[in-house]
Amino acid sequence: MKKKILLVDDNISFTNDVESLLEGRYSIVKAHNGKRALEVLKIDHVDVILLDLDLPDISGLEVLKVIKKDIDKYVPVIIVTDYGDLANVVETIKYGAYDFVQKDFTVEYLSAKITKALEHRDLELHVNLLRDTFKDKQNVFIAESDKMKAIQLEISRLANLPFDVLINGETGVGKDRIAFEIHRRGQHADKPFIPISLRSLNEQLIESELFGHEKGAFSGADSMKIGKLEAANCGTIYIPEVSSLTESLQLKLLHFMQYKSLTRVGHDPRKPEIIVDIRIIMATNEDLKDVVLRRKMREDFYYRISGVILNVPPLRQRKMDIIPMVQYFLQLYSAPNSTLSYDIPPALKTYLEEYSWPGNVRELENSVKNAMAYTHDNKLTKDLFPLMNNSFFNQVRSDELGDSKEDALTSYKVADMKFKKNYFNKLLKKTDGNISKAAEVAGITRQGLHKILNSIKLD
Repeated sequence: MKKKILLVDDNISFTNDVESLLEGRYSIVKAHNGKRALEVLKIDHVDVILLDLDLPDISGLEVLKVIKKDIDKYVPVIIVTDYGDLANVVETIKYGAYDFVQKDFTVEYLSAKITKALEHRDLELHVNLLRDTFKDKQNVFIAESDKMKAIQLEISRLANLPFDVLINGETGVGKDRIAFEIHRRGQHADKPFIPISLRSLNEQLIESELFGHEKGAFSGADSMKIGKLEAANCGTIYIPEVSSLTESLQLKLLHFMQYKSLTRVGHDPRKPEIIVDIRIIMATNEDLKDVVLRRKMREDFYYRISGVILNVPPLRQRKMDIIPMVQYFLQLYSAPNSTLSYDIPPALKTYLEEYSWPGNVRELENSVKNAMAYTHDNKLTKDLFPLMNNSFFNQVRSDELGDSKEDALTSYKVADMKFKKNYFNKLLKKTDGNISKAAEVAGITRQGLHKILNSIKLD
């Protein structure tokens, strides 16, 4: 479906010319005065507005104010102006105009402006949806244990420092949430927080997502695209799974982190680089020194990103947080306006606290959801936590804790590797080698499971 453009100008000849220029690319709606433009917007959805300032009934500035306040604060408004109106353009920017063009534009120039405005709208809607999701459903940070109280202090300290941050922790410990907390508590909390998913994209698409591309940069690049780094200006970019970045992307990010400037894919070297002011937060569940030794990460890139490291402890090392988290998830996923409350008997509390939670907070959350789905009369029992009751998991837990003196004296790294091998070997046997089912039981993604199996060299 074609994007719809509302063209607001009292010059009928001009609007007809613009319609002819854009015909075939966009669906054009015309209004020849301010009142008519507002009527159209109240009954029709448009994607971009081209607005003249000098209208016969209402000034373009007043129309802009009404649009942003009462109709659609996200719709991009491009001011169409004569040379003599440039002084008034500054005033429109204050009230939410996205950009401006002078009336001697070419069709390619105008199309580029419209494309950029559409991409900006999509990103703004995405960012605000993400921000609202965190605000409404996750604006609670559980920190009852001393270790998480220390993390709380670190988050608040780092939030107001202009440093890039590397978050290190096992799968499921809440690295995404901590990244958002660093952003939310900082001075630019009202600016974009944009996460980048690396696993679902090939190298070329990742580069385009991060840095953007120029029209014609590669097959399928029919128009210029702004990258997430540029779109997040004054805000935060969050890159989980940083160890999966290719060497070429590491080099480009090294340059960006050094100079805070970038070029889009297909950049014309005669043009200056784009200056961007953002914070980059990265995350990993791997030992990056080991990744460097395996020649999967450049040494200079490692030293660049590891200047400020926030180590997040696994859930088994902060047991005081388990029951408060259970209570939080029970409240979070309860039916709206529900007056029922869930009872957690003391025996169940002990039961939950003694479990090792190899899937960390993610596994805990999924277990609570399962219990809520099958409970009767909001009473919680051990039977409602199948991962705990299953003899397979009890055996895994026993293996992890170790019964011999030799096990007790084993280094953490060796014990952790032993636990993972035992756990995932038995998990795959239990699920007959079904990766999807095994990942679901463990409370992790298929990609995450493959990554763990590769790290412990388990087929």
